[in-house]
Amino acid sequence: MIIIALSITIVLMGQTLRQKFVQISILIATVIVVYFGSSVIQTAQRYERNNQVVTPATRYINMGLNPNTSGQIDGNDAWLYEQPGRTPKEKNRLYLSSIKRRLLNYSVGSLSEHFLKKATYMYGTGLTIQDFFYWYAGNKNNLEESILDRFGVTLVNGFQFFYILLSVMTFVFLWRHLKNKRSIPPVVLFSVLSVLGVCAFQVGLWEVRDRYSLLAVPFTVFIFSYALAELDIVGWISRFGSVLKQDVIRYFIISTGLLVFGYLSNYSLTTQLVEKNNVSIHQPYVAYAGQSDVKIKAHDKLKITFDVETTGNTGIFYNSAYSISSDSKSQQVKKYLPLQISLMNTTLHKSIEVDSNGNTKANTMQKGKYVLTLTNPTNQAIYTQGIIDIGKADFSFNSLHRSISGHPELMPVMTVARSSQNTLVSKKQYNAIFTLLFVILCIITYMFRKKDKILPLNKSKV
Repeated sequence: MIIIALSITIVLMGQTLRQKFVQISILIATVIVVYFGSSVIQTAQRYERNNQVVTPATRYINMGLNPNTSGQIDGNDAWLYEQPGRTPKEKNRLYLSSIKRRLLNYSVGSLSEHFLKKATYMYGTGLTIQDFFYWYAGNKNNLEESILDRFGVTLVNGFQFFYILLSVMTFVFLWRHLKNKRSIPPVVLFSVLSVLGVCAFQVGLWEVRDRYSLLAVPFTVFIFSYALAELDIVGWISRFGSVLKQDVIRYFIISTGLLVFGYLSNYSLTTQLVEKNNVSIHQPYVAYAGQSDVKIKAHDKLKITFDVETTGNTGIFYNSAYSISSDSKSQQVKKYLPLQISLMNTTLHKSIEVDSNGNTKANTMQKGKYVLTLTNPTNQAIYTQGIIDIGKADFSFNSLHRSISGHPELMPVMTVARSSQNTLVSKKQYNAIFTLLFVILCIITYMFRKKDKILPLNKSKV
């Protein structure tokens, strides 16, 4: 969409036909270099195409039309037709049928309402939450919470004022240009078309996530910078200050009251406890584009060895396995069968209980070396989603790389974490953000009280 926006800008705003041709040629050459360069990088990193997990674009269009969500990714939708053995063409046909059914169930009004829900979900917060919480930093044996995990809620709420200001100023700037039929600089036109293109693609076609809105942020900030330069902010503040100066104390009291109300009404965020998992071991690779389930032969075993560096952990092992057979209509039938799981702390020579879902009891895994054994107890081959085939991809940075004896291409899907209860926002963070808002309010009040000295009406002095 951004490339299309740039192409339209060149065609509309270019000076001569020769210049337009040269610029479009450079753009096409850049796209070709990036395309083939991407293939070179994939080859260098030893990634291989696996047709079993290739997924069609219609998968994401179908998720975007889900009437039970705001068009975001949904677990049931994500894996709706991603069963092993299906070709990309078969998946595409099934997703197209689902898309047609969903479109027929929408009226024009309900579809418009759904698109509005998608836009709100994607652009409503101004800072990403969905995908970027529970990030971890550190080396493979010592993972730590990311900054977003610790301060995410505070950042989201603290950023709202600036996000709203950014959006409003951008809209006012563009509205004035359109209303007065004034020409828009080429870079601003390019930015506007990019924002509209990304929004139209995500909201009108694709599934949405809050992180997708990040594509529009640089362009919005760029338009905002033009707005600041053109809208005479200093002059506007001076004129507004002339009115405000007479009753600045009254406005200060009202604003302080609103601030106190906001502080008290949301204070429960600092007292309500939520469950948090502080991860020490995590397998980061997931087959996002499809399931590459690993086959385990009848009565076969897989042994996984790993080290735990901290005490009081809970183990979460993804125990989902199934057999595949065909019915009279040649359709795949999946029968779910749990693996047998045993877990041994070889340092303490102690067996750890694991339930049928693959989870240990809370805080039962202590520091030490472990062996996890997965056994297929049946007389037929079964497939498990608890093991991922990474092929020749380099995951040496992860502590679970080459953890399965005799199978360097496999990695277990598992997490070892310390469970704890904590609040979404600490009292220090909460008090800090409201203190900052109060300080800003005091500074603004002082500026308007001393307006003639700080904000001179004579623009030539500025």
